[in-house]
Formats: sequence, C-alpha cells, structure tokens
Amino acid sequence: MKSSELGTLFTNAHVYCPSIPFASAALVQNGLITWIGDASGANVHSEVAGTVIDCQGQFLAPAFVDAHVHATSTGLLLDGLNLTEVNNRHELLQLLSKYATLYRGGTIIGHGWDQSRWDDQQLPTRKEIDQATWGSVVYLSRVDVHSALISSALIAQVPQARELDGFTEFAVSAQAHGSLRAHALGHLAASHRERAQLAFIEHALSRGIGSVHEMAGPSISSESDAKMLKERSDKNIGPRVFVYWGELNTEGGLETAKSLDAVGAGGDLFIDGAIGSRTAALQSDYTDAPGVDGILYVDPAQVASHVQDCIAAGIQAGFHVIGDRGMQVVLDGMTLAAKDVGLPALARGRHRLEHAELISEEQMRLIKHLNLTVSMQPLFDSLWGGPNGMYSSRLGDRSTSMNRWGSLLQQGTAVCFSSDCPVTEVNPWAAIHASMFHHDTRERITGRAAFSAHTRAGWRALGPAFDNHGILEVGAVADLALWKADHFDVQVPDNRIAQWSTDPRSATAPLPHLGGVNTFMSPECLLTMVAGELRFVNTAFSGIQ
Repeated sequence: MKSSELGTLFTNAHVYCPSIPFASAALVQNGLITWIGDASGANVHSEVAGTVIDCQGQFLAPAFVDAHVHATSTGLLLDGLNLTEVNNRHELLQLLSKYATLYRGGTIIGHGWDQSRWDDQQLPTRKEIDQATWGSVVYLSRVDVHSALISSALIAQVPQARELDGFTEFAVSAQAHGSLRAHALGHLAASHRERAQLAFIEHALSRGIGSVHEMAGPSISSESDAKMLKERSDKNIGPRVFVYWGELNTEGGLETAKSLDAVGAGGDLFIDGAIGSRTAALQSDYTDAPGVDGILYVDPAQVASHVQDCIAAGIQAGFHVIGDRGMQVVLDGMTLAAKDVGLPALARGRHRLEHAELISEEQMRLIKHLNLTVSMQPLFDSLWGGPNGMYSSRLGDRSTSMNRWGSLLQQGTAVCFSSDCPVTEVNPWAAIHASMFHHDTRERITGRAAFSAHTRAGWRALGPAFDNHGILEVGAVADLALWKADHFDVQVPDNRIAQWSTDPRSATAPLPHLGGVNTFMSPECLLTMVAGELRFVNTAFSGIQ
C-alpha cells in the first residue's frame, strides 16, 4: 500500500517529539518527516498531502527497532509447533504426536520447551520422541536455542554428530547441537521457509517494528536463508532487514558477510552458550551442576584476529556472550586488537556484544573504555530473573546481579534492546516495561530511556551513518508507528518523579502508560510506516482519508 507522492499528513495525534512536546501533527514527504506542528499548521499543510490520517488522539512515535532477531525461526514458531506452554514431558509428547499426524513424512521443527518451568523436569527420551512421531525427522529447540531434543531419524542423517561435544541421549548441546540444527533448518523446503519469513514480517509490522537486525550464521540458519530475507526487505514488503553473519574470519566469515552485504561479521558468533542449557561459560561452576562451568568456543587470540580483520574490512565485529568467563575472553581479545590497531580505530567501529548477561564491575568499565555497543533482552529478566527464577537455580547468588542495562547506561555505554526472537516474544512494549521493572531495583531505567534503547539506539548500533534515524524530528527518516493507548504519563521508576514530571509545565513528551510492577498494559498497534510507506494498517483503524 503506497502513500501518494504528495505526502502523508498525520493529524490529531499525540506526537512523540521531545523537541516539540505538544505537537499534534506531522507531514511525511518522499520518505522523510518534513514538518511537525499543531492543528493550525496541519490545515495549511493539508494542501500538499495526498493522504490525511486522522490519528484519533492516539500515540504517533518512531517505529521500533528489534536489534537481535532470527526471522525464519520465529516464523516457524508462529506458523508451526509451539512448545512454549507445555508443562511437562507428557504434554510435550502429546502435542508433538498431534502435530506429527499433520506432517507425517516431513521434517518436524518445534521450539520453546523450557524444563526449568515444568512441574516435572524429566525430559522425554529419544525413543519416546521416535514413537510419538512414527520415526520422523524431529528437531525441537529449547527456548534458549542452545540445546534441542531430536529424533533418531535426524541423527541418521548427521551421524557424525555422535562424535561431537554435547551429544547425549537426551538433549544435545554445543557442537553436536549446532551440526544437527544446521542440517534440520538447511533442509526446509523453500515454500516452508517462505511461509515462515512472511509470517515473521507480518507479525513484526503488526508490533510496530520498522527494522530488524537479523542474526544469521552457519549453525543458526544459512547463507541462502539470510539472502532470501534480505531480498524481501529490498523489495519493500516489510521491515528493513540488516544482516549480521556470525562466523569467524578464519572460517570464511568475512567473505560471507561481504557477499550478504552484511553490517557485520558478528552477532551470534558464539563465544559461549546459554545459562538455561548450562553452556554459558562461567568463572565458577553452575550452582545446580557441580563440575560444569559451560563451554568456550573461541579464545582471545581468535577474537583479536577477527576484530582486526573486521576493522581492516570496514565492517563491525560482534559476539554472542553470556557468561562472565566468556565475557573475559571477548574483552581480552578486544584489548589485544586495540593494542594492534589502536584504541581510536577500535572504538570507531561500535563493535557489539550480544546479551552480556553476567558481567563484573571491571568488565563493565572495560566495555565502556572500548566503546562497545551492548544488545540486551529485557524479557530475559522478566522470564527467568528474580529469587525464584531459572537464573537463581542455575547460578545461586550470582543471579542477583545480571542483565545490568541500568548500570551500563548510567556509565554511558550504548545499549540497544531486542527480543532474540523466538527466544522471547516480539513485543517491544513488553520489553520496555520489563526494563523499567527489573527485579533488581538498581537496574531499573526510565520509560524514556527504555524507549530510546528500543528505537534510536538500535539504529546507532548499526554505525554513524544511521545516527539521524529512530527519532521523530524534521529531516528524519519516516519510520513511524501509531498506537492506541488509554493513558499517557512520563514513566520513571520513582512515582514521585512521575507525578512531578507530568505537570504540563515540564514540557516533557509523555509515553503510553504500561502498568506497574505486577501489571502490563500493552498499547495496540494501529499502523506501521517504513520509509514513508504504510506497511501495516490495523483492520480496526478507520482514520485514513
């Protein structure tokens, strides 16, 4: 659906423009915001608008950026076997068997089981999976996508996986998991992959998302999968897609990144694994698994070599890192690279750390010193944080100081927010709410800071060329979303400040009210515009004239 070349005029809106806090209208022409003002100005500008949108008093704001996604895998979950709600192995097997009756003979891909939340944490055996699916090829990823339940038929297609680290008779992890996952996803039919990507695109637009950072890699998806997704973006049918390719330089990662026109050779380039699968690399053992301290996939010298080559090639480096031992490997490698190329050259790259869940004070200071950007997932804390969460059972007292976006932002580190979907749901407002109400009150941030982390910061994470994106200001790119919200306020962790800040004399642009510590009130997306073109319009919205 294309807007007229004459432009699109938004009227009667709560416009989120901090420099013009009482704005109620905006004009978009040739993909850019060309005017912002009030109702009287809108009457004048209506003459140059081919389309007028009456926002009906709702919230007009920059579209969200999801800075870490796996599009095809998320689409498979939206359009396939969703295991996020099962409560035990019996429910999993029942749901799996029912699904298999519909797809008998085809590869069965499922996602989302999390035994840490089950009433009985016993996993199904491989024999039970084989029986439930009549011998089908089955790949069922854990919620963190760092381990999986698989069938004998899948192993028969990748027999070498038996010899790799992480192969067990229950869930597979580490190198064995990567090999089996790559095979299962690599053999999806083109039509199945297309359906999944289109399902993701439609879903993301309906959540007000105007751009995503696709974290591709050889053990995550495939080069062809990333190309297909980027082609869809280039045809302007959905959110903008910026690809990261997670593979070391010594394994051809830079060449593949260049062929994909990727922003970086990084993203999900694994330093370690995940806490739920006990593969995140820790300085000391897991509390619930003595003798287990996680897995390291690379060493500091490999990190340094990769970063140096990325700097020489003019693209970003980046790494998936969750545990504190994994973080030390990254930072040691980055420090080695800085000694070789110079700190200013390294700092200019805004190289990325994905997740960074468990970091020490010294590591946090070094992240700032190296000018690294951290992509974080607030819903991780709301799902698994707190005294009764999975992190607590895995890590004990260490879990009380995790996902430290508040501390990172306070010291001036660039932090952007993301879902890591399908690990968590695609829901930026839920992520903002979670960041405001972190289980550790010291890490809570203002709603305004959280909104910036899920909009402008996602653009800035891509590099200096995008510093003027993600804002609603004259001259900015028109990636916008309109939201239905019942109440507005200036959201901060301290209610006393909120009550003072909402005084109109403070001239502070309000955000939709999202609820309190134990409640979440989600705004409803009415439309999403990408580069000045309407890509999604809610069927319930009647304001387009």
